[in-house]
Amino acid sequence: MELERIGVVLRPRVTREALDLGAAMLRAHARPVWSAWFAFTLPLFVLCNGLGVALGWPWLGWVLMWWLKPLFDRLPLYVLSRAVFDQAPGWRQTLRGQARWPWRRTLAALTWLRVDSNRALRLPLDLLEGSTRAQRSARWKVLRRRLVGETSLLTYFCLLFELVLFLSVWLFALLLIPHEWRPQSLIELVRGDTQVIPTAWVLAGAGVAYLAMSVIEPLYVACGFALYLNRRTQLEAWDIDLAFRRLRARLQGVALLAGALLCFGAWTPAAQAQATAEVHTAAVAKPASVSLDAVFGARAEAPDPRLAQAAAQAYRDPRFGGEHTVRRWEFKYTPKPATATVNPLFPWLGRLLGGFFQLLLWLLLIGVLGGLIWLGWRWRGRWLVREEEAAPALSPPISSMVDAPAALPADLAGAARALWQAQHRREALALLYRGCVEQTARELRQPPAADATEAHWLRQAQAIDDPQRSRRVIEIVRTWQFAAYAGRYPDDATVEQLLAGWPAQPGAST
Repeated sequence: MELERIGVVLRPRVTREALDLGAAMLRAHARPVWSAWFAFTLPLFVLCNGLGVALGWPWLGWVLMWWLKPLFDRLPLYVLSRAVFDQAPGWRQTLRGQARWPWRRTLAALTWLRVDSNRALRLPLDLLEGSTRAQRSARWKVLRRRLVGETSLLTYFCLLFELVLFLSVWLFALLLIPHEWRPQSLIELVRGDTQVIPTAWVLAGAGVAYLAMSVIEPLYVACGFALYLNRRTQLEAWDIDLAFRRLRARLQGVALLAGALLCFGAWTPAAQAQATAEVHTAAVAKPASVSLDAVFGARAEAPDPRLAQAAAQAYRDPRFGGEHTVRRWEFKYTPKPATATVNPLFPWLGRLLGGFFQLLLWLLLIGVLGGLIWLGWRWRGRWLVREEEAAPALSPPISSMVDAPAALPADLAGAARALWQAQHRREALALLYRGCVEQTARELRQPPAADATEAHWLRQAQAIDDPQRSRRVIEIVRTWQFAAYAGRYPDDATVEQLLAGWPAQPGAST
């Protein structure tokens, strides 16, 4: 591997820094990564969904695209593994380069290793090193050490991020749907028959899932590749290797320059004469050799053999035979050994104050517990709900908080018209709305619900067999909504049109 050409700073990093490195590499080479991704995966997305629609299983394309993720992961890894050497390929080169990579490990990743949570770390080992099966197995045992938990968390978090993106798009679309068109609860949506879901909605869901996968999956591969580079840097000391290679390159340049100068100086006669004179001067000025006896005034004795025997015996002791790891349990809050402190003038005063405050805190704790017990006993009747007591009535919905008579008048249209002409416009529309609700419930042979909202009656209006009556109910409810919540009142002609027939006049045909 040509480490001198690598474009990232190789140094041992913690896991979080390695993941940040993967995200930074993906941002730096986003265009070649996603261009190759969409060039390969988009035709397969169309093909898988077309196959599902042709077979009558629209959900099949969704499942196939999820299952083929290990196949798609080859593309970002191919781009990033060459981009770190400043050779980012285009999408055509990436697609052609897949033929030179082995396919056996990809088939394994698509079958018995499909649910492997360490796929992001295993992928560079399988595709980049090109080792045999035995070498790859031994190397995987070393490479995965201390990284199994981190790579598993990376897999689970990327899966959650993909799910969040998928749900966010659908929840945002749900907010844009009018309230009366939404299902009344999520339980109704789940209990509904999934076989009757239109194919267009299934394909729309598959498209959203494909876009979410296209955002997260290249990030997942980039982070796994960064963990792989960091682990090899820790195991093989790539940073130290690079430092020695740079030092060797600098020393080679200096050595060549020094050799050239030396060769040039060797042919200079003046330099030769000067060197000869310096050697002669050094030989004359060199002092005589001085022995240890002359320095210390006595004969240097041989080392005592007893010292060597004692050293050998010490090394034979098992306590000095190497490193040993000793594990024992210790209490977490073991008090530290007391250090020498200056004795206070009145040691008894400190103990007395300490005991007093400790007693005060205990009394305070007992008082608080006693107060809580007393309050619980006093208010026990309000916390316990008795069976014979009737449940409190729910607060009326906002749609019924209007000043309207308790019972509807016999001439609903005339009463509403009188209120409208007396400039009581809100009360007039509220009376008309109440009459519309009762007539709709009578038409559908249902009791009017006290807690029903406007959206409920809009949905009920669609169940009326007569289209004209259904349309008039929707117009009255919409008019009341605009008046009650937005303060937008209709003109006199619109009100007369609403009062002209059913339900303001129950006997009218329309």
